[in-house]
Amino acid sequence: MFNTQLFHKLKRGPQVVVLKDAAIVSAFTGLQSGDRVIDCGAGSGFLAIYLGSLVAPSGRVYSYERREEFAALAAKNVEKASLASVVEVKTKDAANGFEEKEADLVTLDCGDSPLLLEHAFAALKKEGYCIGFLPNVEQVKAFAEKASEVGFKLLATHRLVDEEWLIRPQGCRPENTGLMHTSFLCFLRK
Repeated sequence: MFNTQLFHKLKRGPQVVVLKDAAIVSAFTGLQSGDRVIDCGAGSGFLAIYLGSLVAPSGRVYSYERREEFAALAAKNVEKASLASVVEVKTKDAANGFEEKEADLVTLDCGDSPLLLEHAFAALKKEGYCIGFLPNVEQVKAFAEKASEVGFKLLATHRLVDEEWLIRPQGCRPENTGLMHTSFLCFLRK
């Protein structure tokens, strides 16, 4: 079993995909051991690590990051998670396309995600999934419209809110703080 407490010990640089958002990926795609994933926008490597834990031991995650300092941080975090044999961090600009083909899943977590949809479509096998992590609803609209032009089928768009509750003898109520909006997740299928 993968120890999710590890994420509290990893170094953060750029914004990370949190577990509530990462978990819905496996819930809706059925990602499993042996699958091949292209992760674009490695950042701190959190999503690649989570996905790597699911596809291990025989699957692979290829995580693209164009910024050298982010790629180095992601690679160190992958090493700390003991997933270097499953997750490969590549210092490459995905605007030039993906080297891998017949992937089961492509995740796009970067500012220019709509521009990468053609490359994602070309890299996926038939019935493969593409998921965009998008911070605002205007980006969701642009992403979905471009996805349709490319040939993807839009399955769903989700926004998850994680709200902790206080459970006390005098009454139960939501905490005053919580992890509210992090990202919209736009699910596509080839």
